Amino acid sequence: MNILIPILILTSIGTISGIGLGIISNIMSLVKDKKLEKILEVLPGANCGACGFSGCESYAKALSEGKAKLGLCIPGGKSVSDKLNDILGSSKEP
Repeated sequence: MNILIPILILTSIGTISGIGLGIISNIMSLVKDKKLEKILEVLPGANCGACGFSGCESYAKALSEGKAKLGLCIPGGKSVSDKLNDILGSSKEP
């Protein structure tokens, strides 16, 4: 009987902590940019800097915000440029 009380206390602390962490993780979650994720899937991921940006993620972010031109990815070539044009629409064409 003496061991049952500490077990119940620890179980209730764990349950309350788990519920609290679940609620807090939903409140503080980041909103993901779907367009940015699609652009990153298309880019080759070489992070070579040939586009003038520090890596593929920087270039993808600039593309999704409309701050960069299409066709700067030299390793990806025309196929990547065409796929990016499909994602971004022809209004972003250089």
